[in-house]
Amino acid sequence: MTLLSTVLRPGAGLIGATGAPAQRISRLAGMPLPELRAALHRQLFDEILPFWDRYGIDDEHGGIICALDYDGKRAHEQKLLWFQGRGLWVYSFLYNHFGRDGHFLEVSVRIKDFLLRHALQSDGWWAEVMSREGEVLRPFSGELEGMYFVAEGLQEYAAATGDAGALDMARDLLKKLFGVFNSPNFRYQGADYPYLWGSQRAVRPQGLWFLTLSVATQMLARWPDRELEAIADAGVDAILNRHYDSELGLNTEMLYDDFTRPPGEEKKVRFGHCVEALWMLMDEADRRRDSALWAACAERVRRHLDAGWDHVYGGLIQWVNVDHDSYEWPPETPPGTNLDLHFVGEYEYMKTLWGLNETMIATLKVLERTPSGWAEEYFDACYRLAQEKFCQRSRGYSAGYMGFTDRRMTPQAHVNRQDNYHLPRQLMLNLLSLDRMIAGAEAKS
Repeated sequence: MTLLSTVLRPGAGLIGATGAPAQRISRLAGMPLPELRAALHRQLFDEILPFWDRYGIDDEHGGIICALDYDGKRAHEQKLLWFQGRGLWVYSFLYNHFGRDGHFLEVSVRIKDFLLRHALQSDGWWAEVMSREGEVLRPFSGELEGMYFVAEGLQEYAAATGDAGALDMARDLLKKLFGVFNSPNFRYQGADYPYLWGSQRAVRPQGLWFLTLSVATQMLARWPDRELEAIADAGVDAILNRHYDSELGLNTEMLYDDFTRPPGEEKKVRFGHCVEALWMLMDEADRRRDSALWAACAERVRRHLDAGWDHVYGGLIQWVNVDHDSYEWPPETPPGTNLDLHFVGEYEYMKTLWGLNETMIATLKVLERTPSGWAEEYFDACYRLAQEKFCQRSRGYSAGYMGFTDRRMTPQAHVNRQDNYHLPRQLMLNLLSLDRMIAGAEAKS
C-alpha cells in the first residue's frame, strides 16, 4: 500500500488532530492577532508595494514588469498578459479596500490603459506577450488564463471607478471565455500543462474552473446577472462534485468535457489548486449564504492539506499520483528559475510560495468562522516557512521572494520572476479577515 492509502483517509488529520475544537483564537503564528495584523500590514505596505513601485511599475509606458530578481534587477522587460490583469486587480482592490489611495487608482488606470491600447485584439481576444513599449510579441494563441485575469482586473477596476465600459468588457469576456472553455471543441493551450496540447479531446483542468467561478463570484457580489449565475452554478458543480473523487477524498485536476477522467490523469491531484479552488468555493458559499456548502469546503481543505503536506521538510507538495509508486513525473523547470527538477514516485515534491499563500488564505477563512486547531497549525507552519525559506530578508532583500524550489526548499542565489498576485492577494485578504476577527473579539469583550 502507498503512504496515502495507509494513513490518509477522509476525516483524518495529521496536523492538529487534537479532538475537541479550540476556543476562539487570540493568537496566531506565535503573535496576538493585532500583532500579526501589524506584521502583515508592514509586509504589504512597507516592503512589497514599495518594491513594485520602484522596480515593477512602468511609469513611462504603463503596465507591470515581473521578470525581477530579489533586488529588483530586470531579467527582461517583456509584459505578460497574466501579470497585467493580475496587477490591475491588485491595485484596484487596494484602492477599493484600503483607503481609496489615489496612487493605487493611478497605477490601475495606467495598467488598464496599457492593456486596452496594446493587448486587445480586433477579434476580442488579447495578446499574450508584449514588449515594454507595447509591441505585440505573441498574439493570442489559445492560452485562456491571462484573459481570466484581465476579466478579474477589469471588474475590480469598474468597482473602483464606476466605469461601465470596463464592467461590460469584463462581463462579456468572462461569458466568452466560458463559452469556449465549456465546449467539446475546446483544446487546452495554457502554459501549465504543455503535455495536454495535443489532446484529441477537450481536457479541462480544475484551474480554469476556479478562475471561472472566482470572477463570477466577485461580479455577482456587486452586479446581478442571470448568465453569470448559471456560470457560477456550473463552477460550483465542477469543483464540488465533478472533480471530487469520493474514494480518494480529493479533487483530481483533469477531466474531459463530459467530466470523465482522462487515462493517466485519473488519480493526479494538484494540491495548491485544490486548496485555492476550495477557498474560492467558500467565497461563493458566503455569497449564497449556504452554510452547508461552506462547511463541506472547509472539511475538504483540511483533507487536501493532510494529504498534501510534506511531514519531513514541511510545505505543500505540488502533486500526487495516487497509487503510482514508480511514476516518472515530467522534468520541470519552474517559472523564474534555472532548476531542473526530476521526481519519480507517487509525489511530485516541488514546493511553491503560491501554495503556501493559498493555504494561508484558506485556513484563515476557516479560523474566522470556526475555531479549528488544524487550521491554526497549518497557518502557522505556512507563515513560518514563507518567512524562513522563501523570503530573502536574511540576505537584505525584505521584499524579494523565491517562488519555486525543490523539496528541501533549497535557497536559490537568483531568480527572474517576482509574484505580483498570490502574495499581495494573501496579505490583502488576510488583513481583511484579521480586521473582522479583531473587531469581533473587541465587540464581545
